[in-house]
Amino acid sequence: MTDLTTSQKKGKDRTIYLTGATGRLGQAVLRRIDAIPLVRKEHGLQNEIVTDFSPRQLKGILNDADIILHIAGSIQTLDERMMREANVALTERIVQAAPEGCRIIFASSISVYGKRLAKIPANEKTATNPDSVYSRSKLDAERIVAAHKDHCIFRIGTIYGPGYEDYYKVLSYIEKGKMRMIGNGSNRIPFVHVDDVADAFCHALDSGEGTYVLSGEPLAQKEIYSIAAKAFGVKAPKGSINLGAAMLIASGQELLYRLGGKRPTLTKEHISILGYDRAFDCAKAEKELGFLPRSLEHGIIEMVREYRSKKNTL
Repeated sequence: MTDLTTSQKKGKDRTIYLTGATGRLGQAVLRRIDAIPLVRKEHGLQNEIVTDFSPRQLKGILNDADIILHIAGSIQTLDERMMREANVALTERIVQAAPEGCRIIFASSISVYGKRLAKIPANEKTATNPDSVYSRSKLDAERIVAAHKDHCIFRIGTIYGPGYEDYYKVLSYIEKGKMRMIGNGSNRIPFVHVDDVADAFCHALDSGEGTYVLSGEPLAQKEIYSIAAKAFGVKAPKGSINLGAAMLIASGQELLYRLGGKRPTLTKEHISILGYDRAFDCAKAEKELGFLPRSLEHGIIEMVREYRSKKNTL
């Protein structure tokens, strides 16, 4: 892991802009890279520029950009309009405003391969097969970025790490002995630590070209739960639920939400992440960007420790 102090941050000799600086990945990148955050409202970030992200404003702001780190986007899978705006339209405006010689480093997603991979492990040459509104929006954004001469596209796995409280519900179920595996638990889940992804952005400032898969150690669902259970000092989950049944429950929750109910605890996207077998070969990123993802066991134990320290305040 790259742990840079403020005075050691990379990028001081170049003008670097960052979108998505207030998100969890954006924050991790900003701790490592001396970038100018573009934000929609004031957040008190050093050197931040408040903008409406209109073509006119972006053209004026980005005219001196050497590098643009484009991380902003939407994962609100229940709001298609918001996702198309945040993931596709915004990307198009960023690329159109970028100077010709500027380098663009873009945060995409392994979701572009779909839930059922054309081959396992998948790599940058594996055929894409987007099977959701979110994955189609990310692939459309990739094509826009790829038209810019100097670019890096990161197809990022399912991010976890400090601050990712989305996983607290699962950790709570494991701690209380209520968690059930989806299917038989043998499927691999492509988690990747937020700090490992942020380090890749650092390396990409000076090296790399084209598309890279960034994913971590491909452990099976049941292994992941067992590691967390051991950290809690409880028994590993044994019960299971059929993938189709889990999807049906999630679909029902999503329908109720659209009819005016509360936001679902688990969506079909959540079930897909946990239930499908997906593993990736990151050899290209390892060779060209020095990408070395940490042990997933280490990362899970870190998450359990954070959850325990915060659960009484949630």
